[in-house]
Amino acid sequence: MSPVPALTGSAASLREEFDRSFSLAPASPAAGSVNLLTIRIGTEPYAIRLADIRGLHADRSILELPSPLPELLGVTNFRGQIVPVYQLAALLGKAAGAAPRWMVLAKASAPLALAFEAFDSHICADAGQLIASADAAGQGRPREGVRTGAGVVPVLDIGALAAQIEARTAHAPQGQQP
Repeated sequence: MSPVPALTGSAASLREEFDRSFSLAPASPAAGSVNLLTIRIGTEPYAIRLADIRGLHADRSILELPSPLPELLGVTNFRGQIVPVYQLAALLGKAAGAAPRWMVLAKASAPLALAFEAFDSHICADAGQLIASADAAGQGRPREGVRTGAGVVPVLDIGALAAQIEARTAHAPQGQQP
């Protein structure tokens, strides 16, 4: 077996820089920037603030349950806790497309997950990319958007959606609570 040839100066410096990158703390996002996940509901793009969720999960099994709320898909298990799963398309008044593959665990007073069809990407948007919506629809519907290379993507208000769900489940008839 022949000996490995010596690394050239540029290859050695690239290797050293690569190795050093693992010993450095990750760079903090710029002040005023917002981390977002871009998702799709049907063919429509949306964004979710990373600060509004506890996690992103794919291909979780959902146990279907009967419910007076058509948006409730059923329940799933997160670290030993039973969590209701709601279809994001239905909550937004959209026609359901393919079966939801992805879900986010929302930061809310009561545990809940929101399911959707596709996860696209993570983006770090600066303050200049965020824009207020002309009509603040409320109830979880987008009140702001983020400019991306593909155009303006509506940002969902996960807190308002969680509050809407909690209000609806509080008013469900006894014995019918999801």
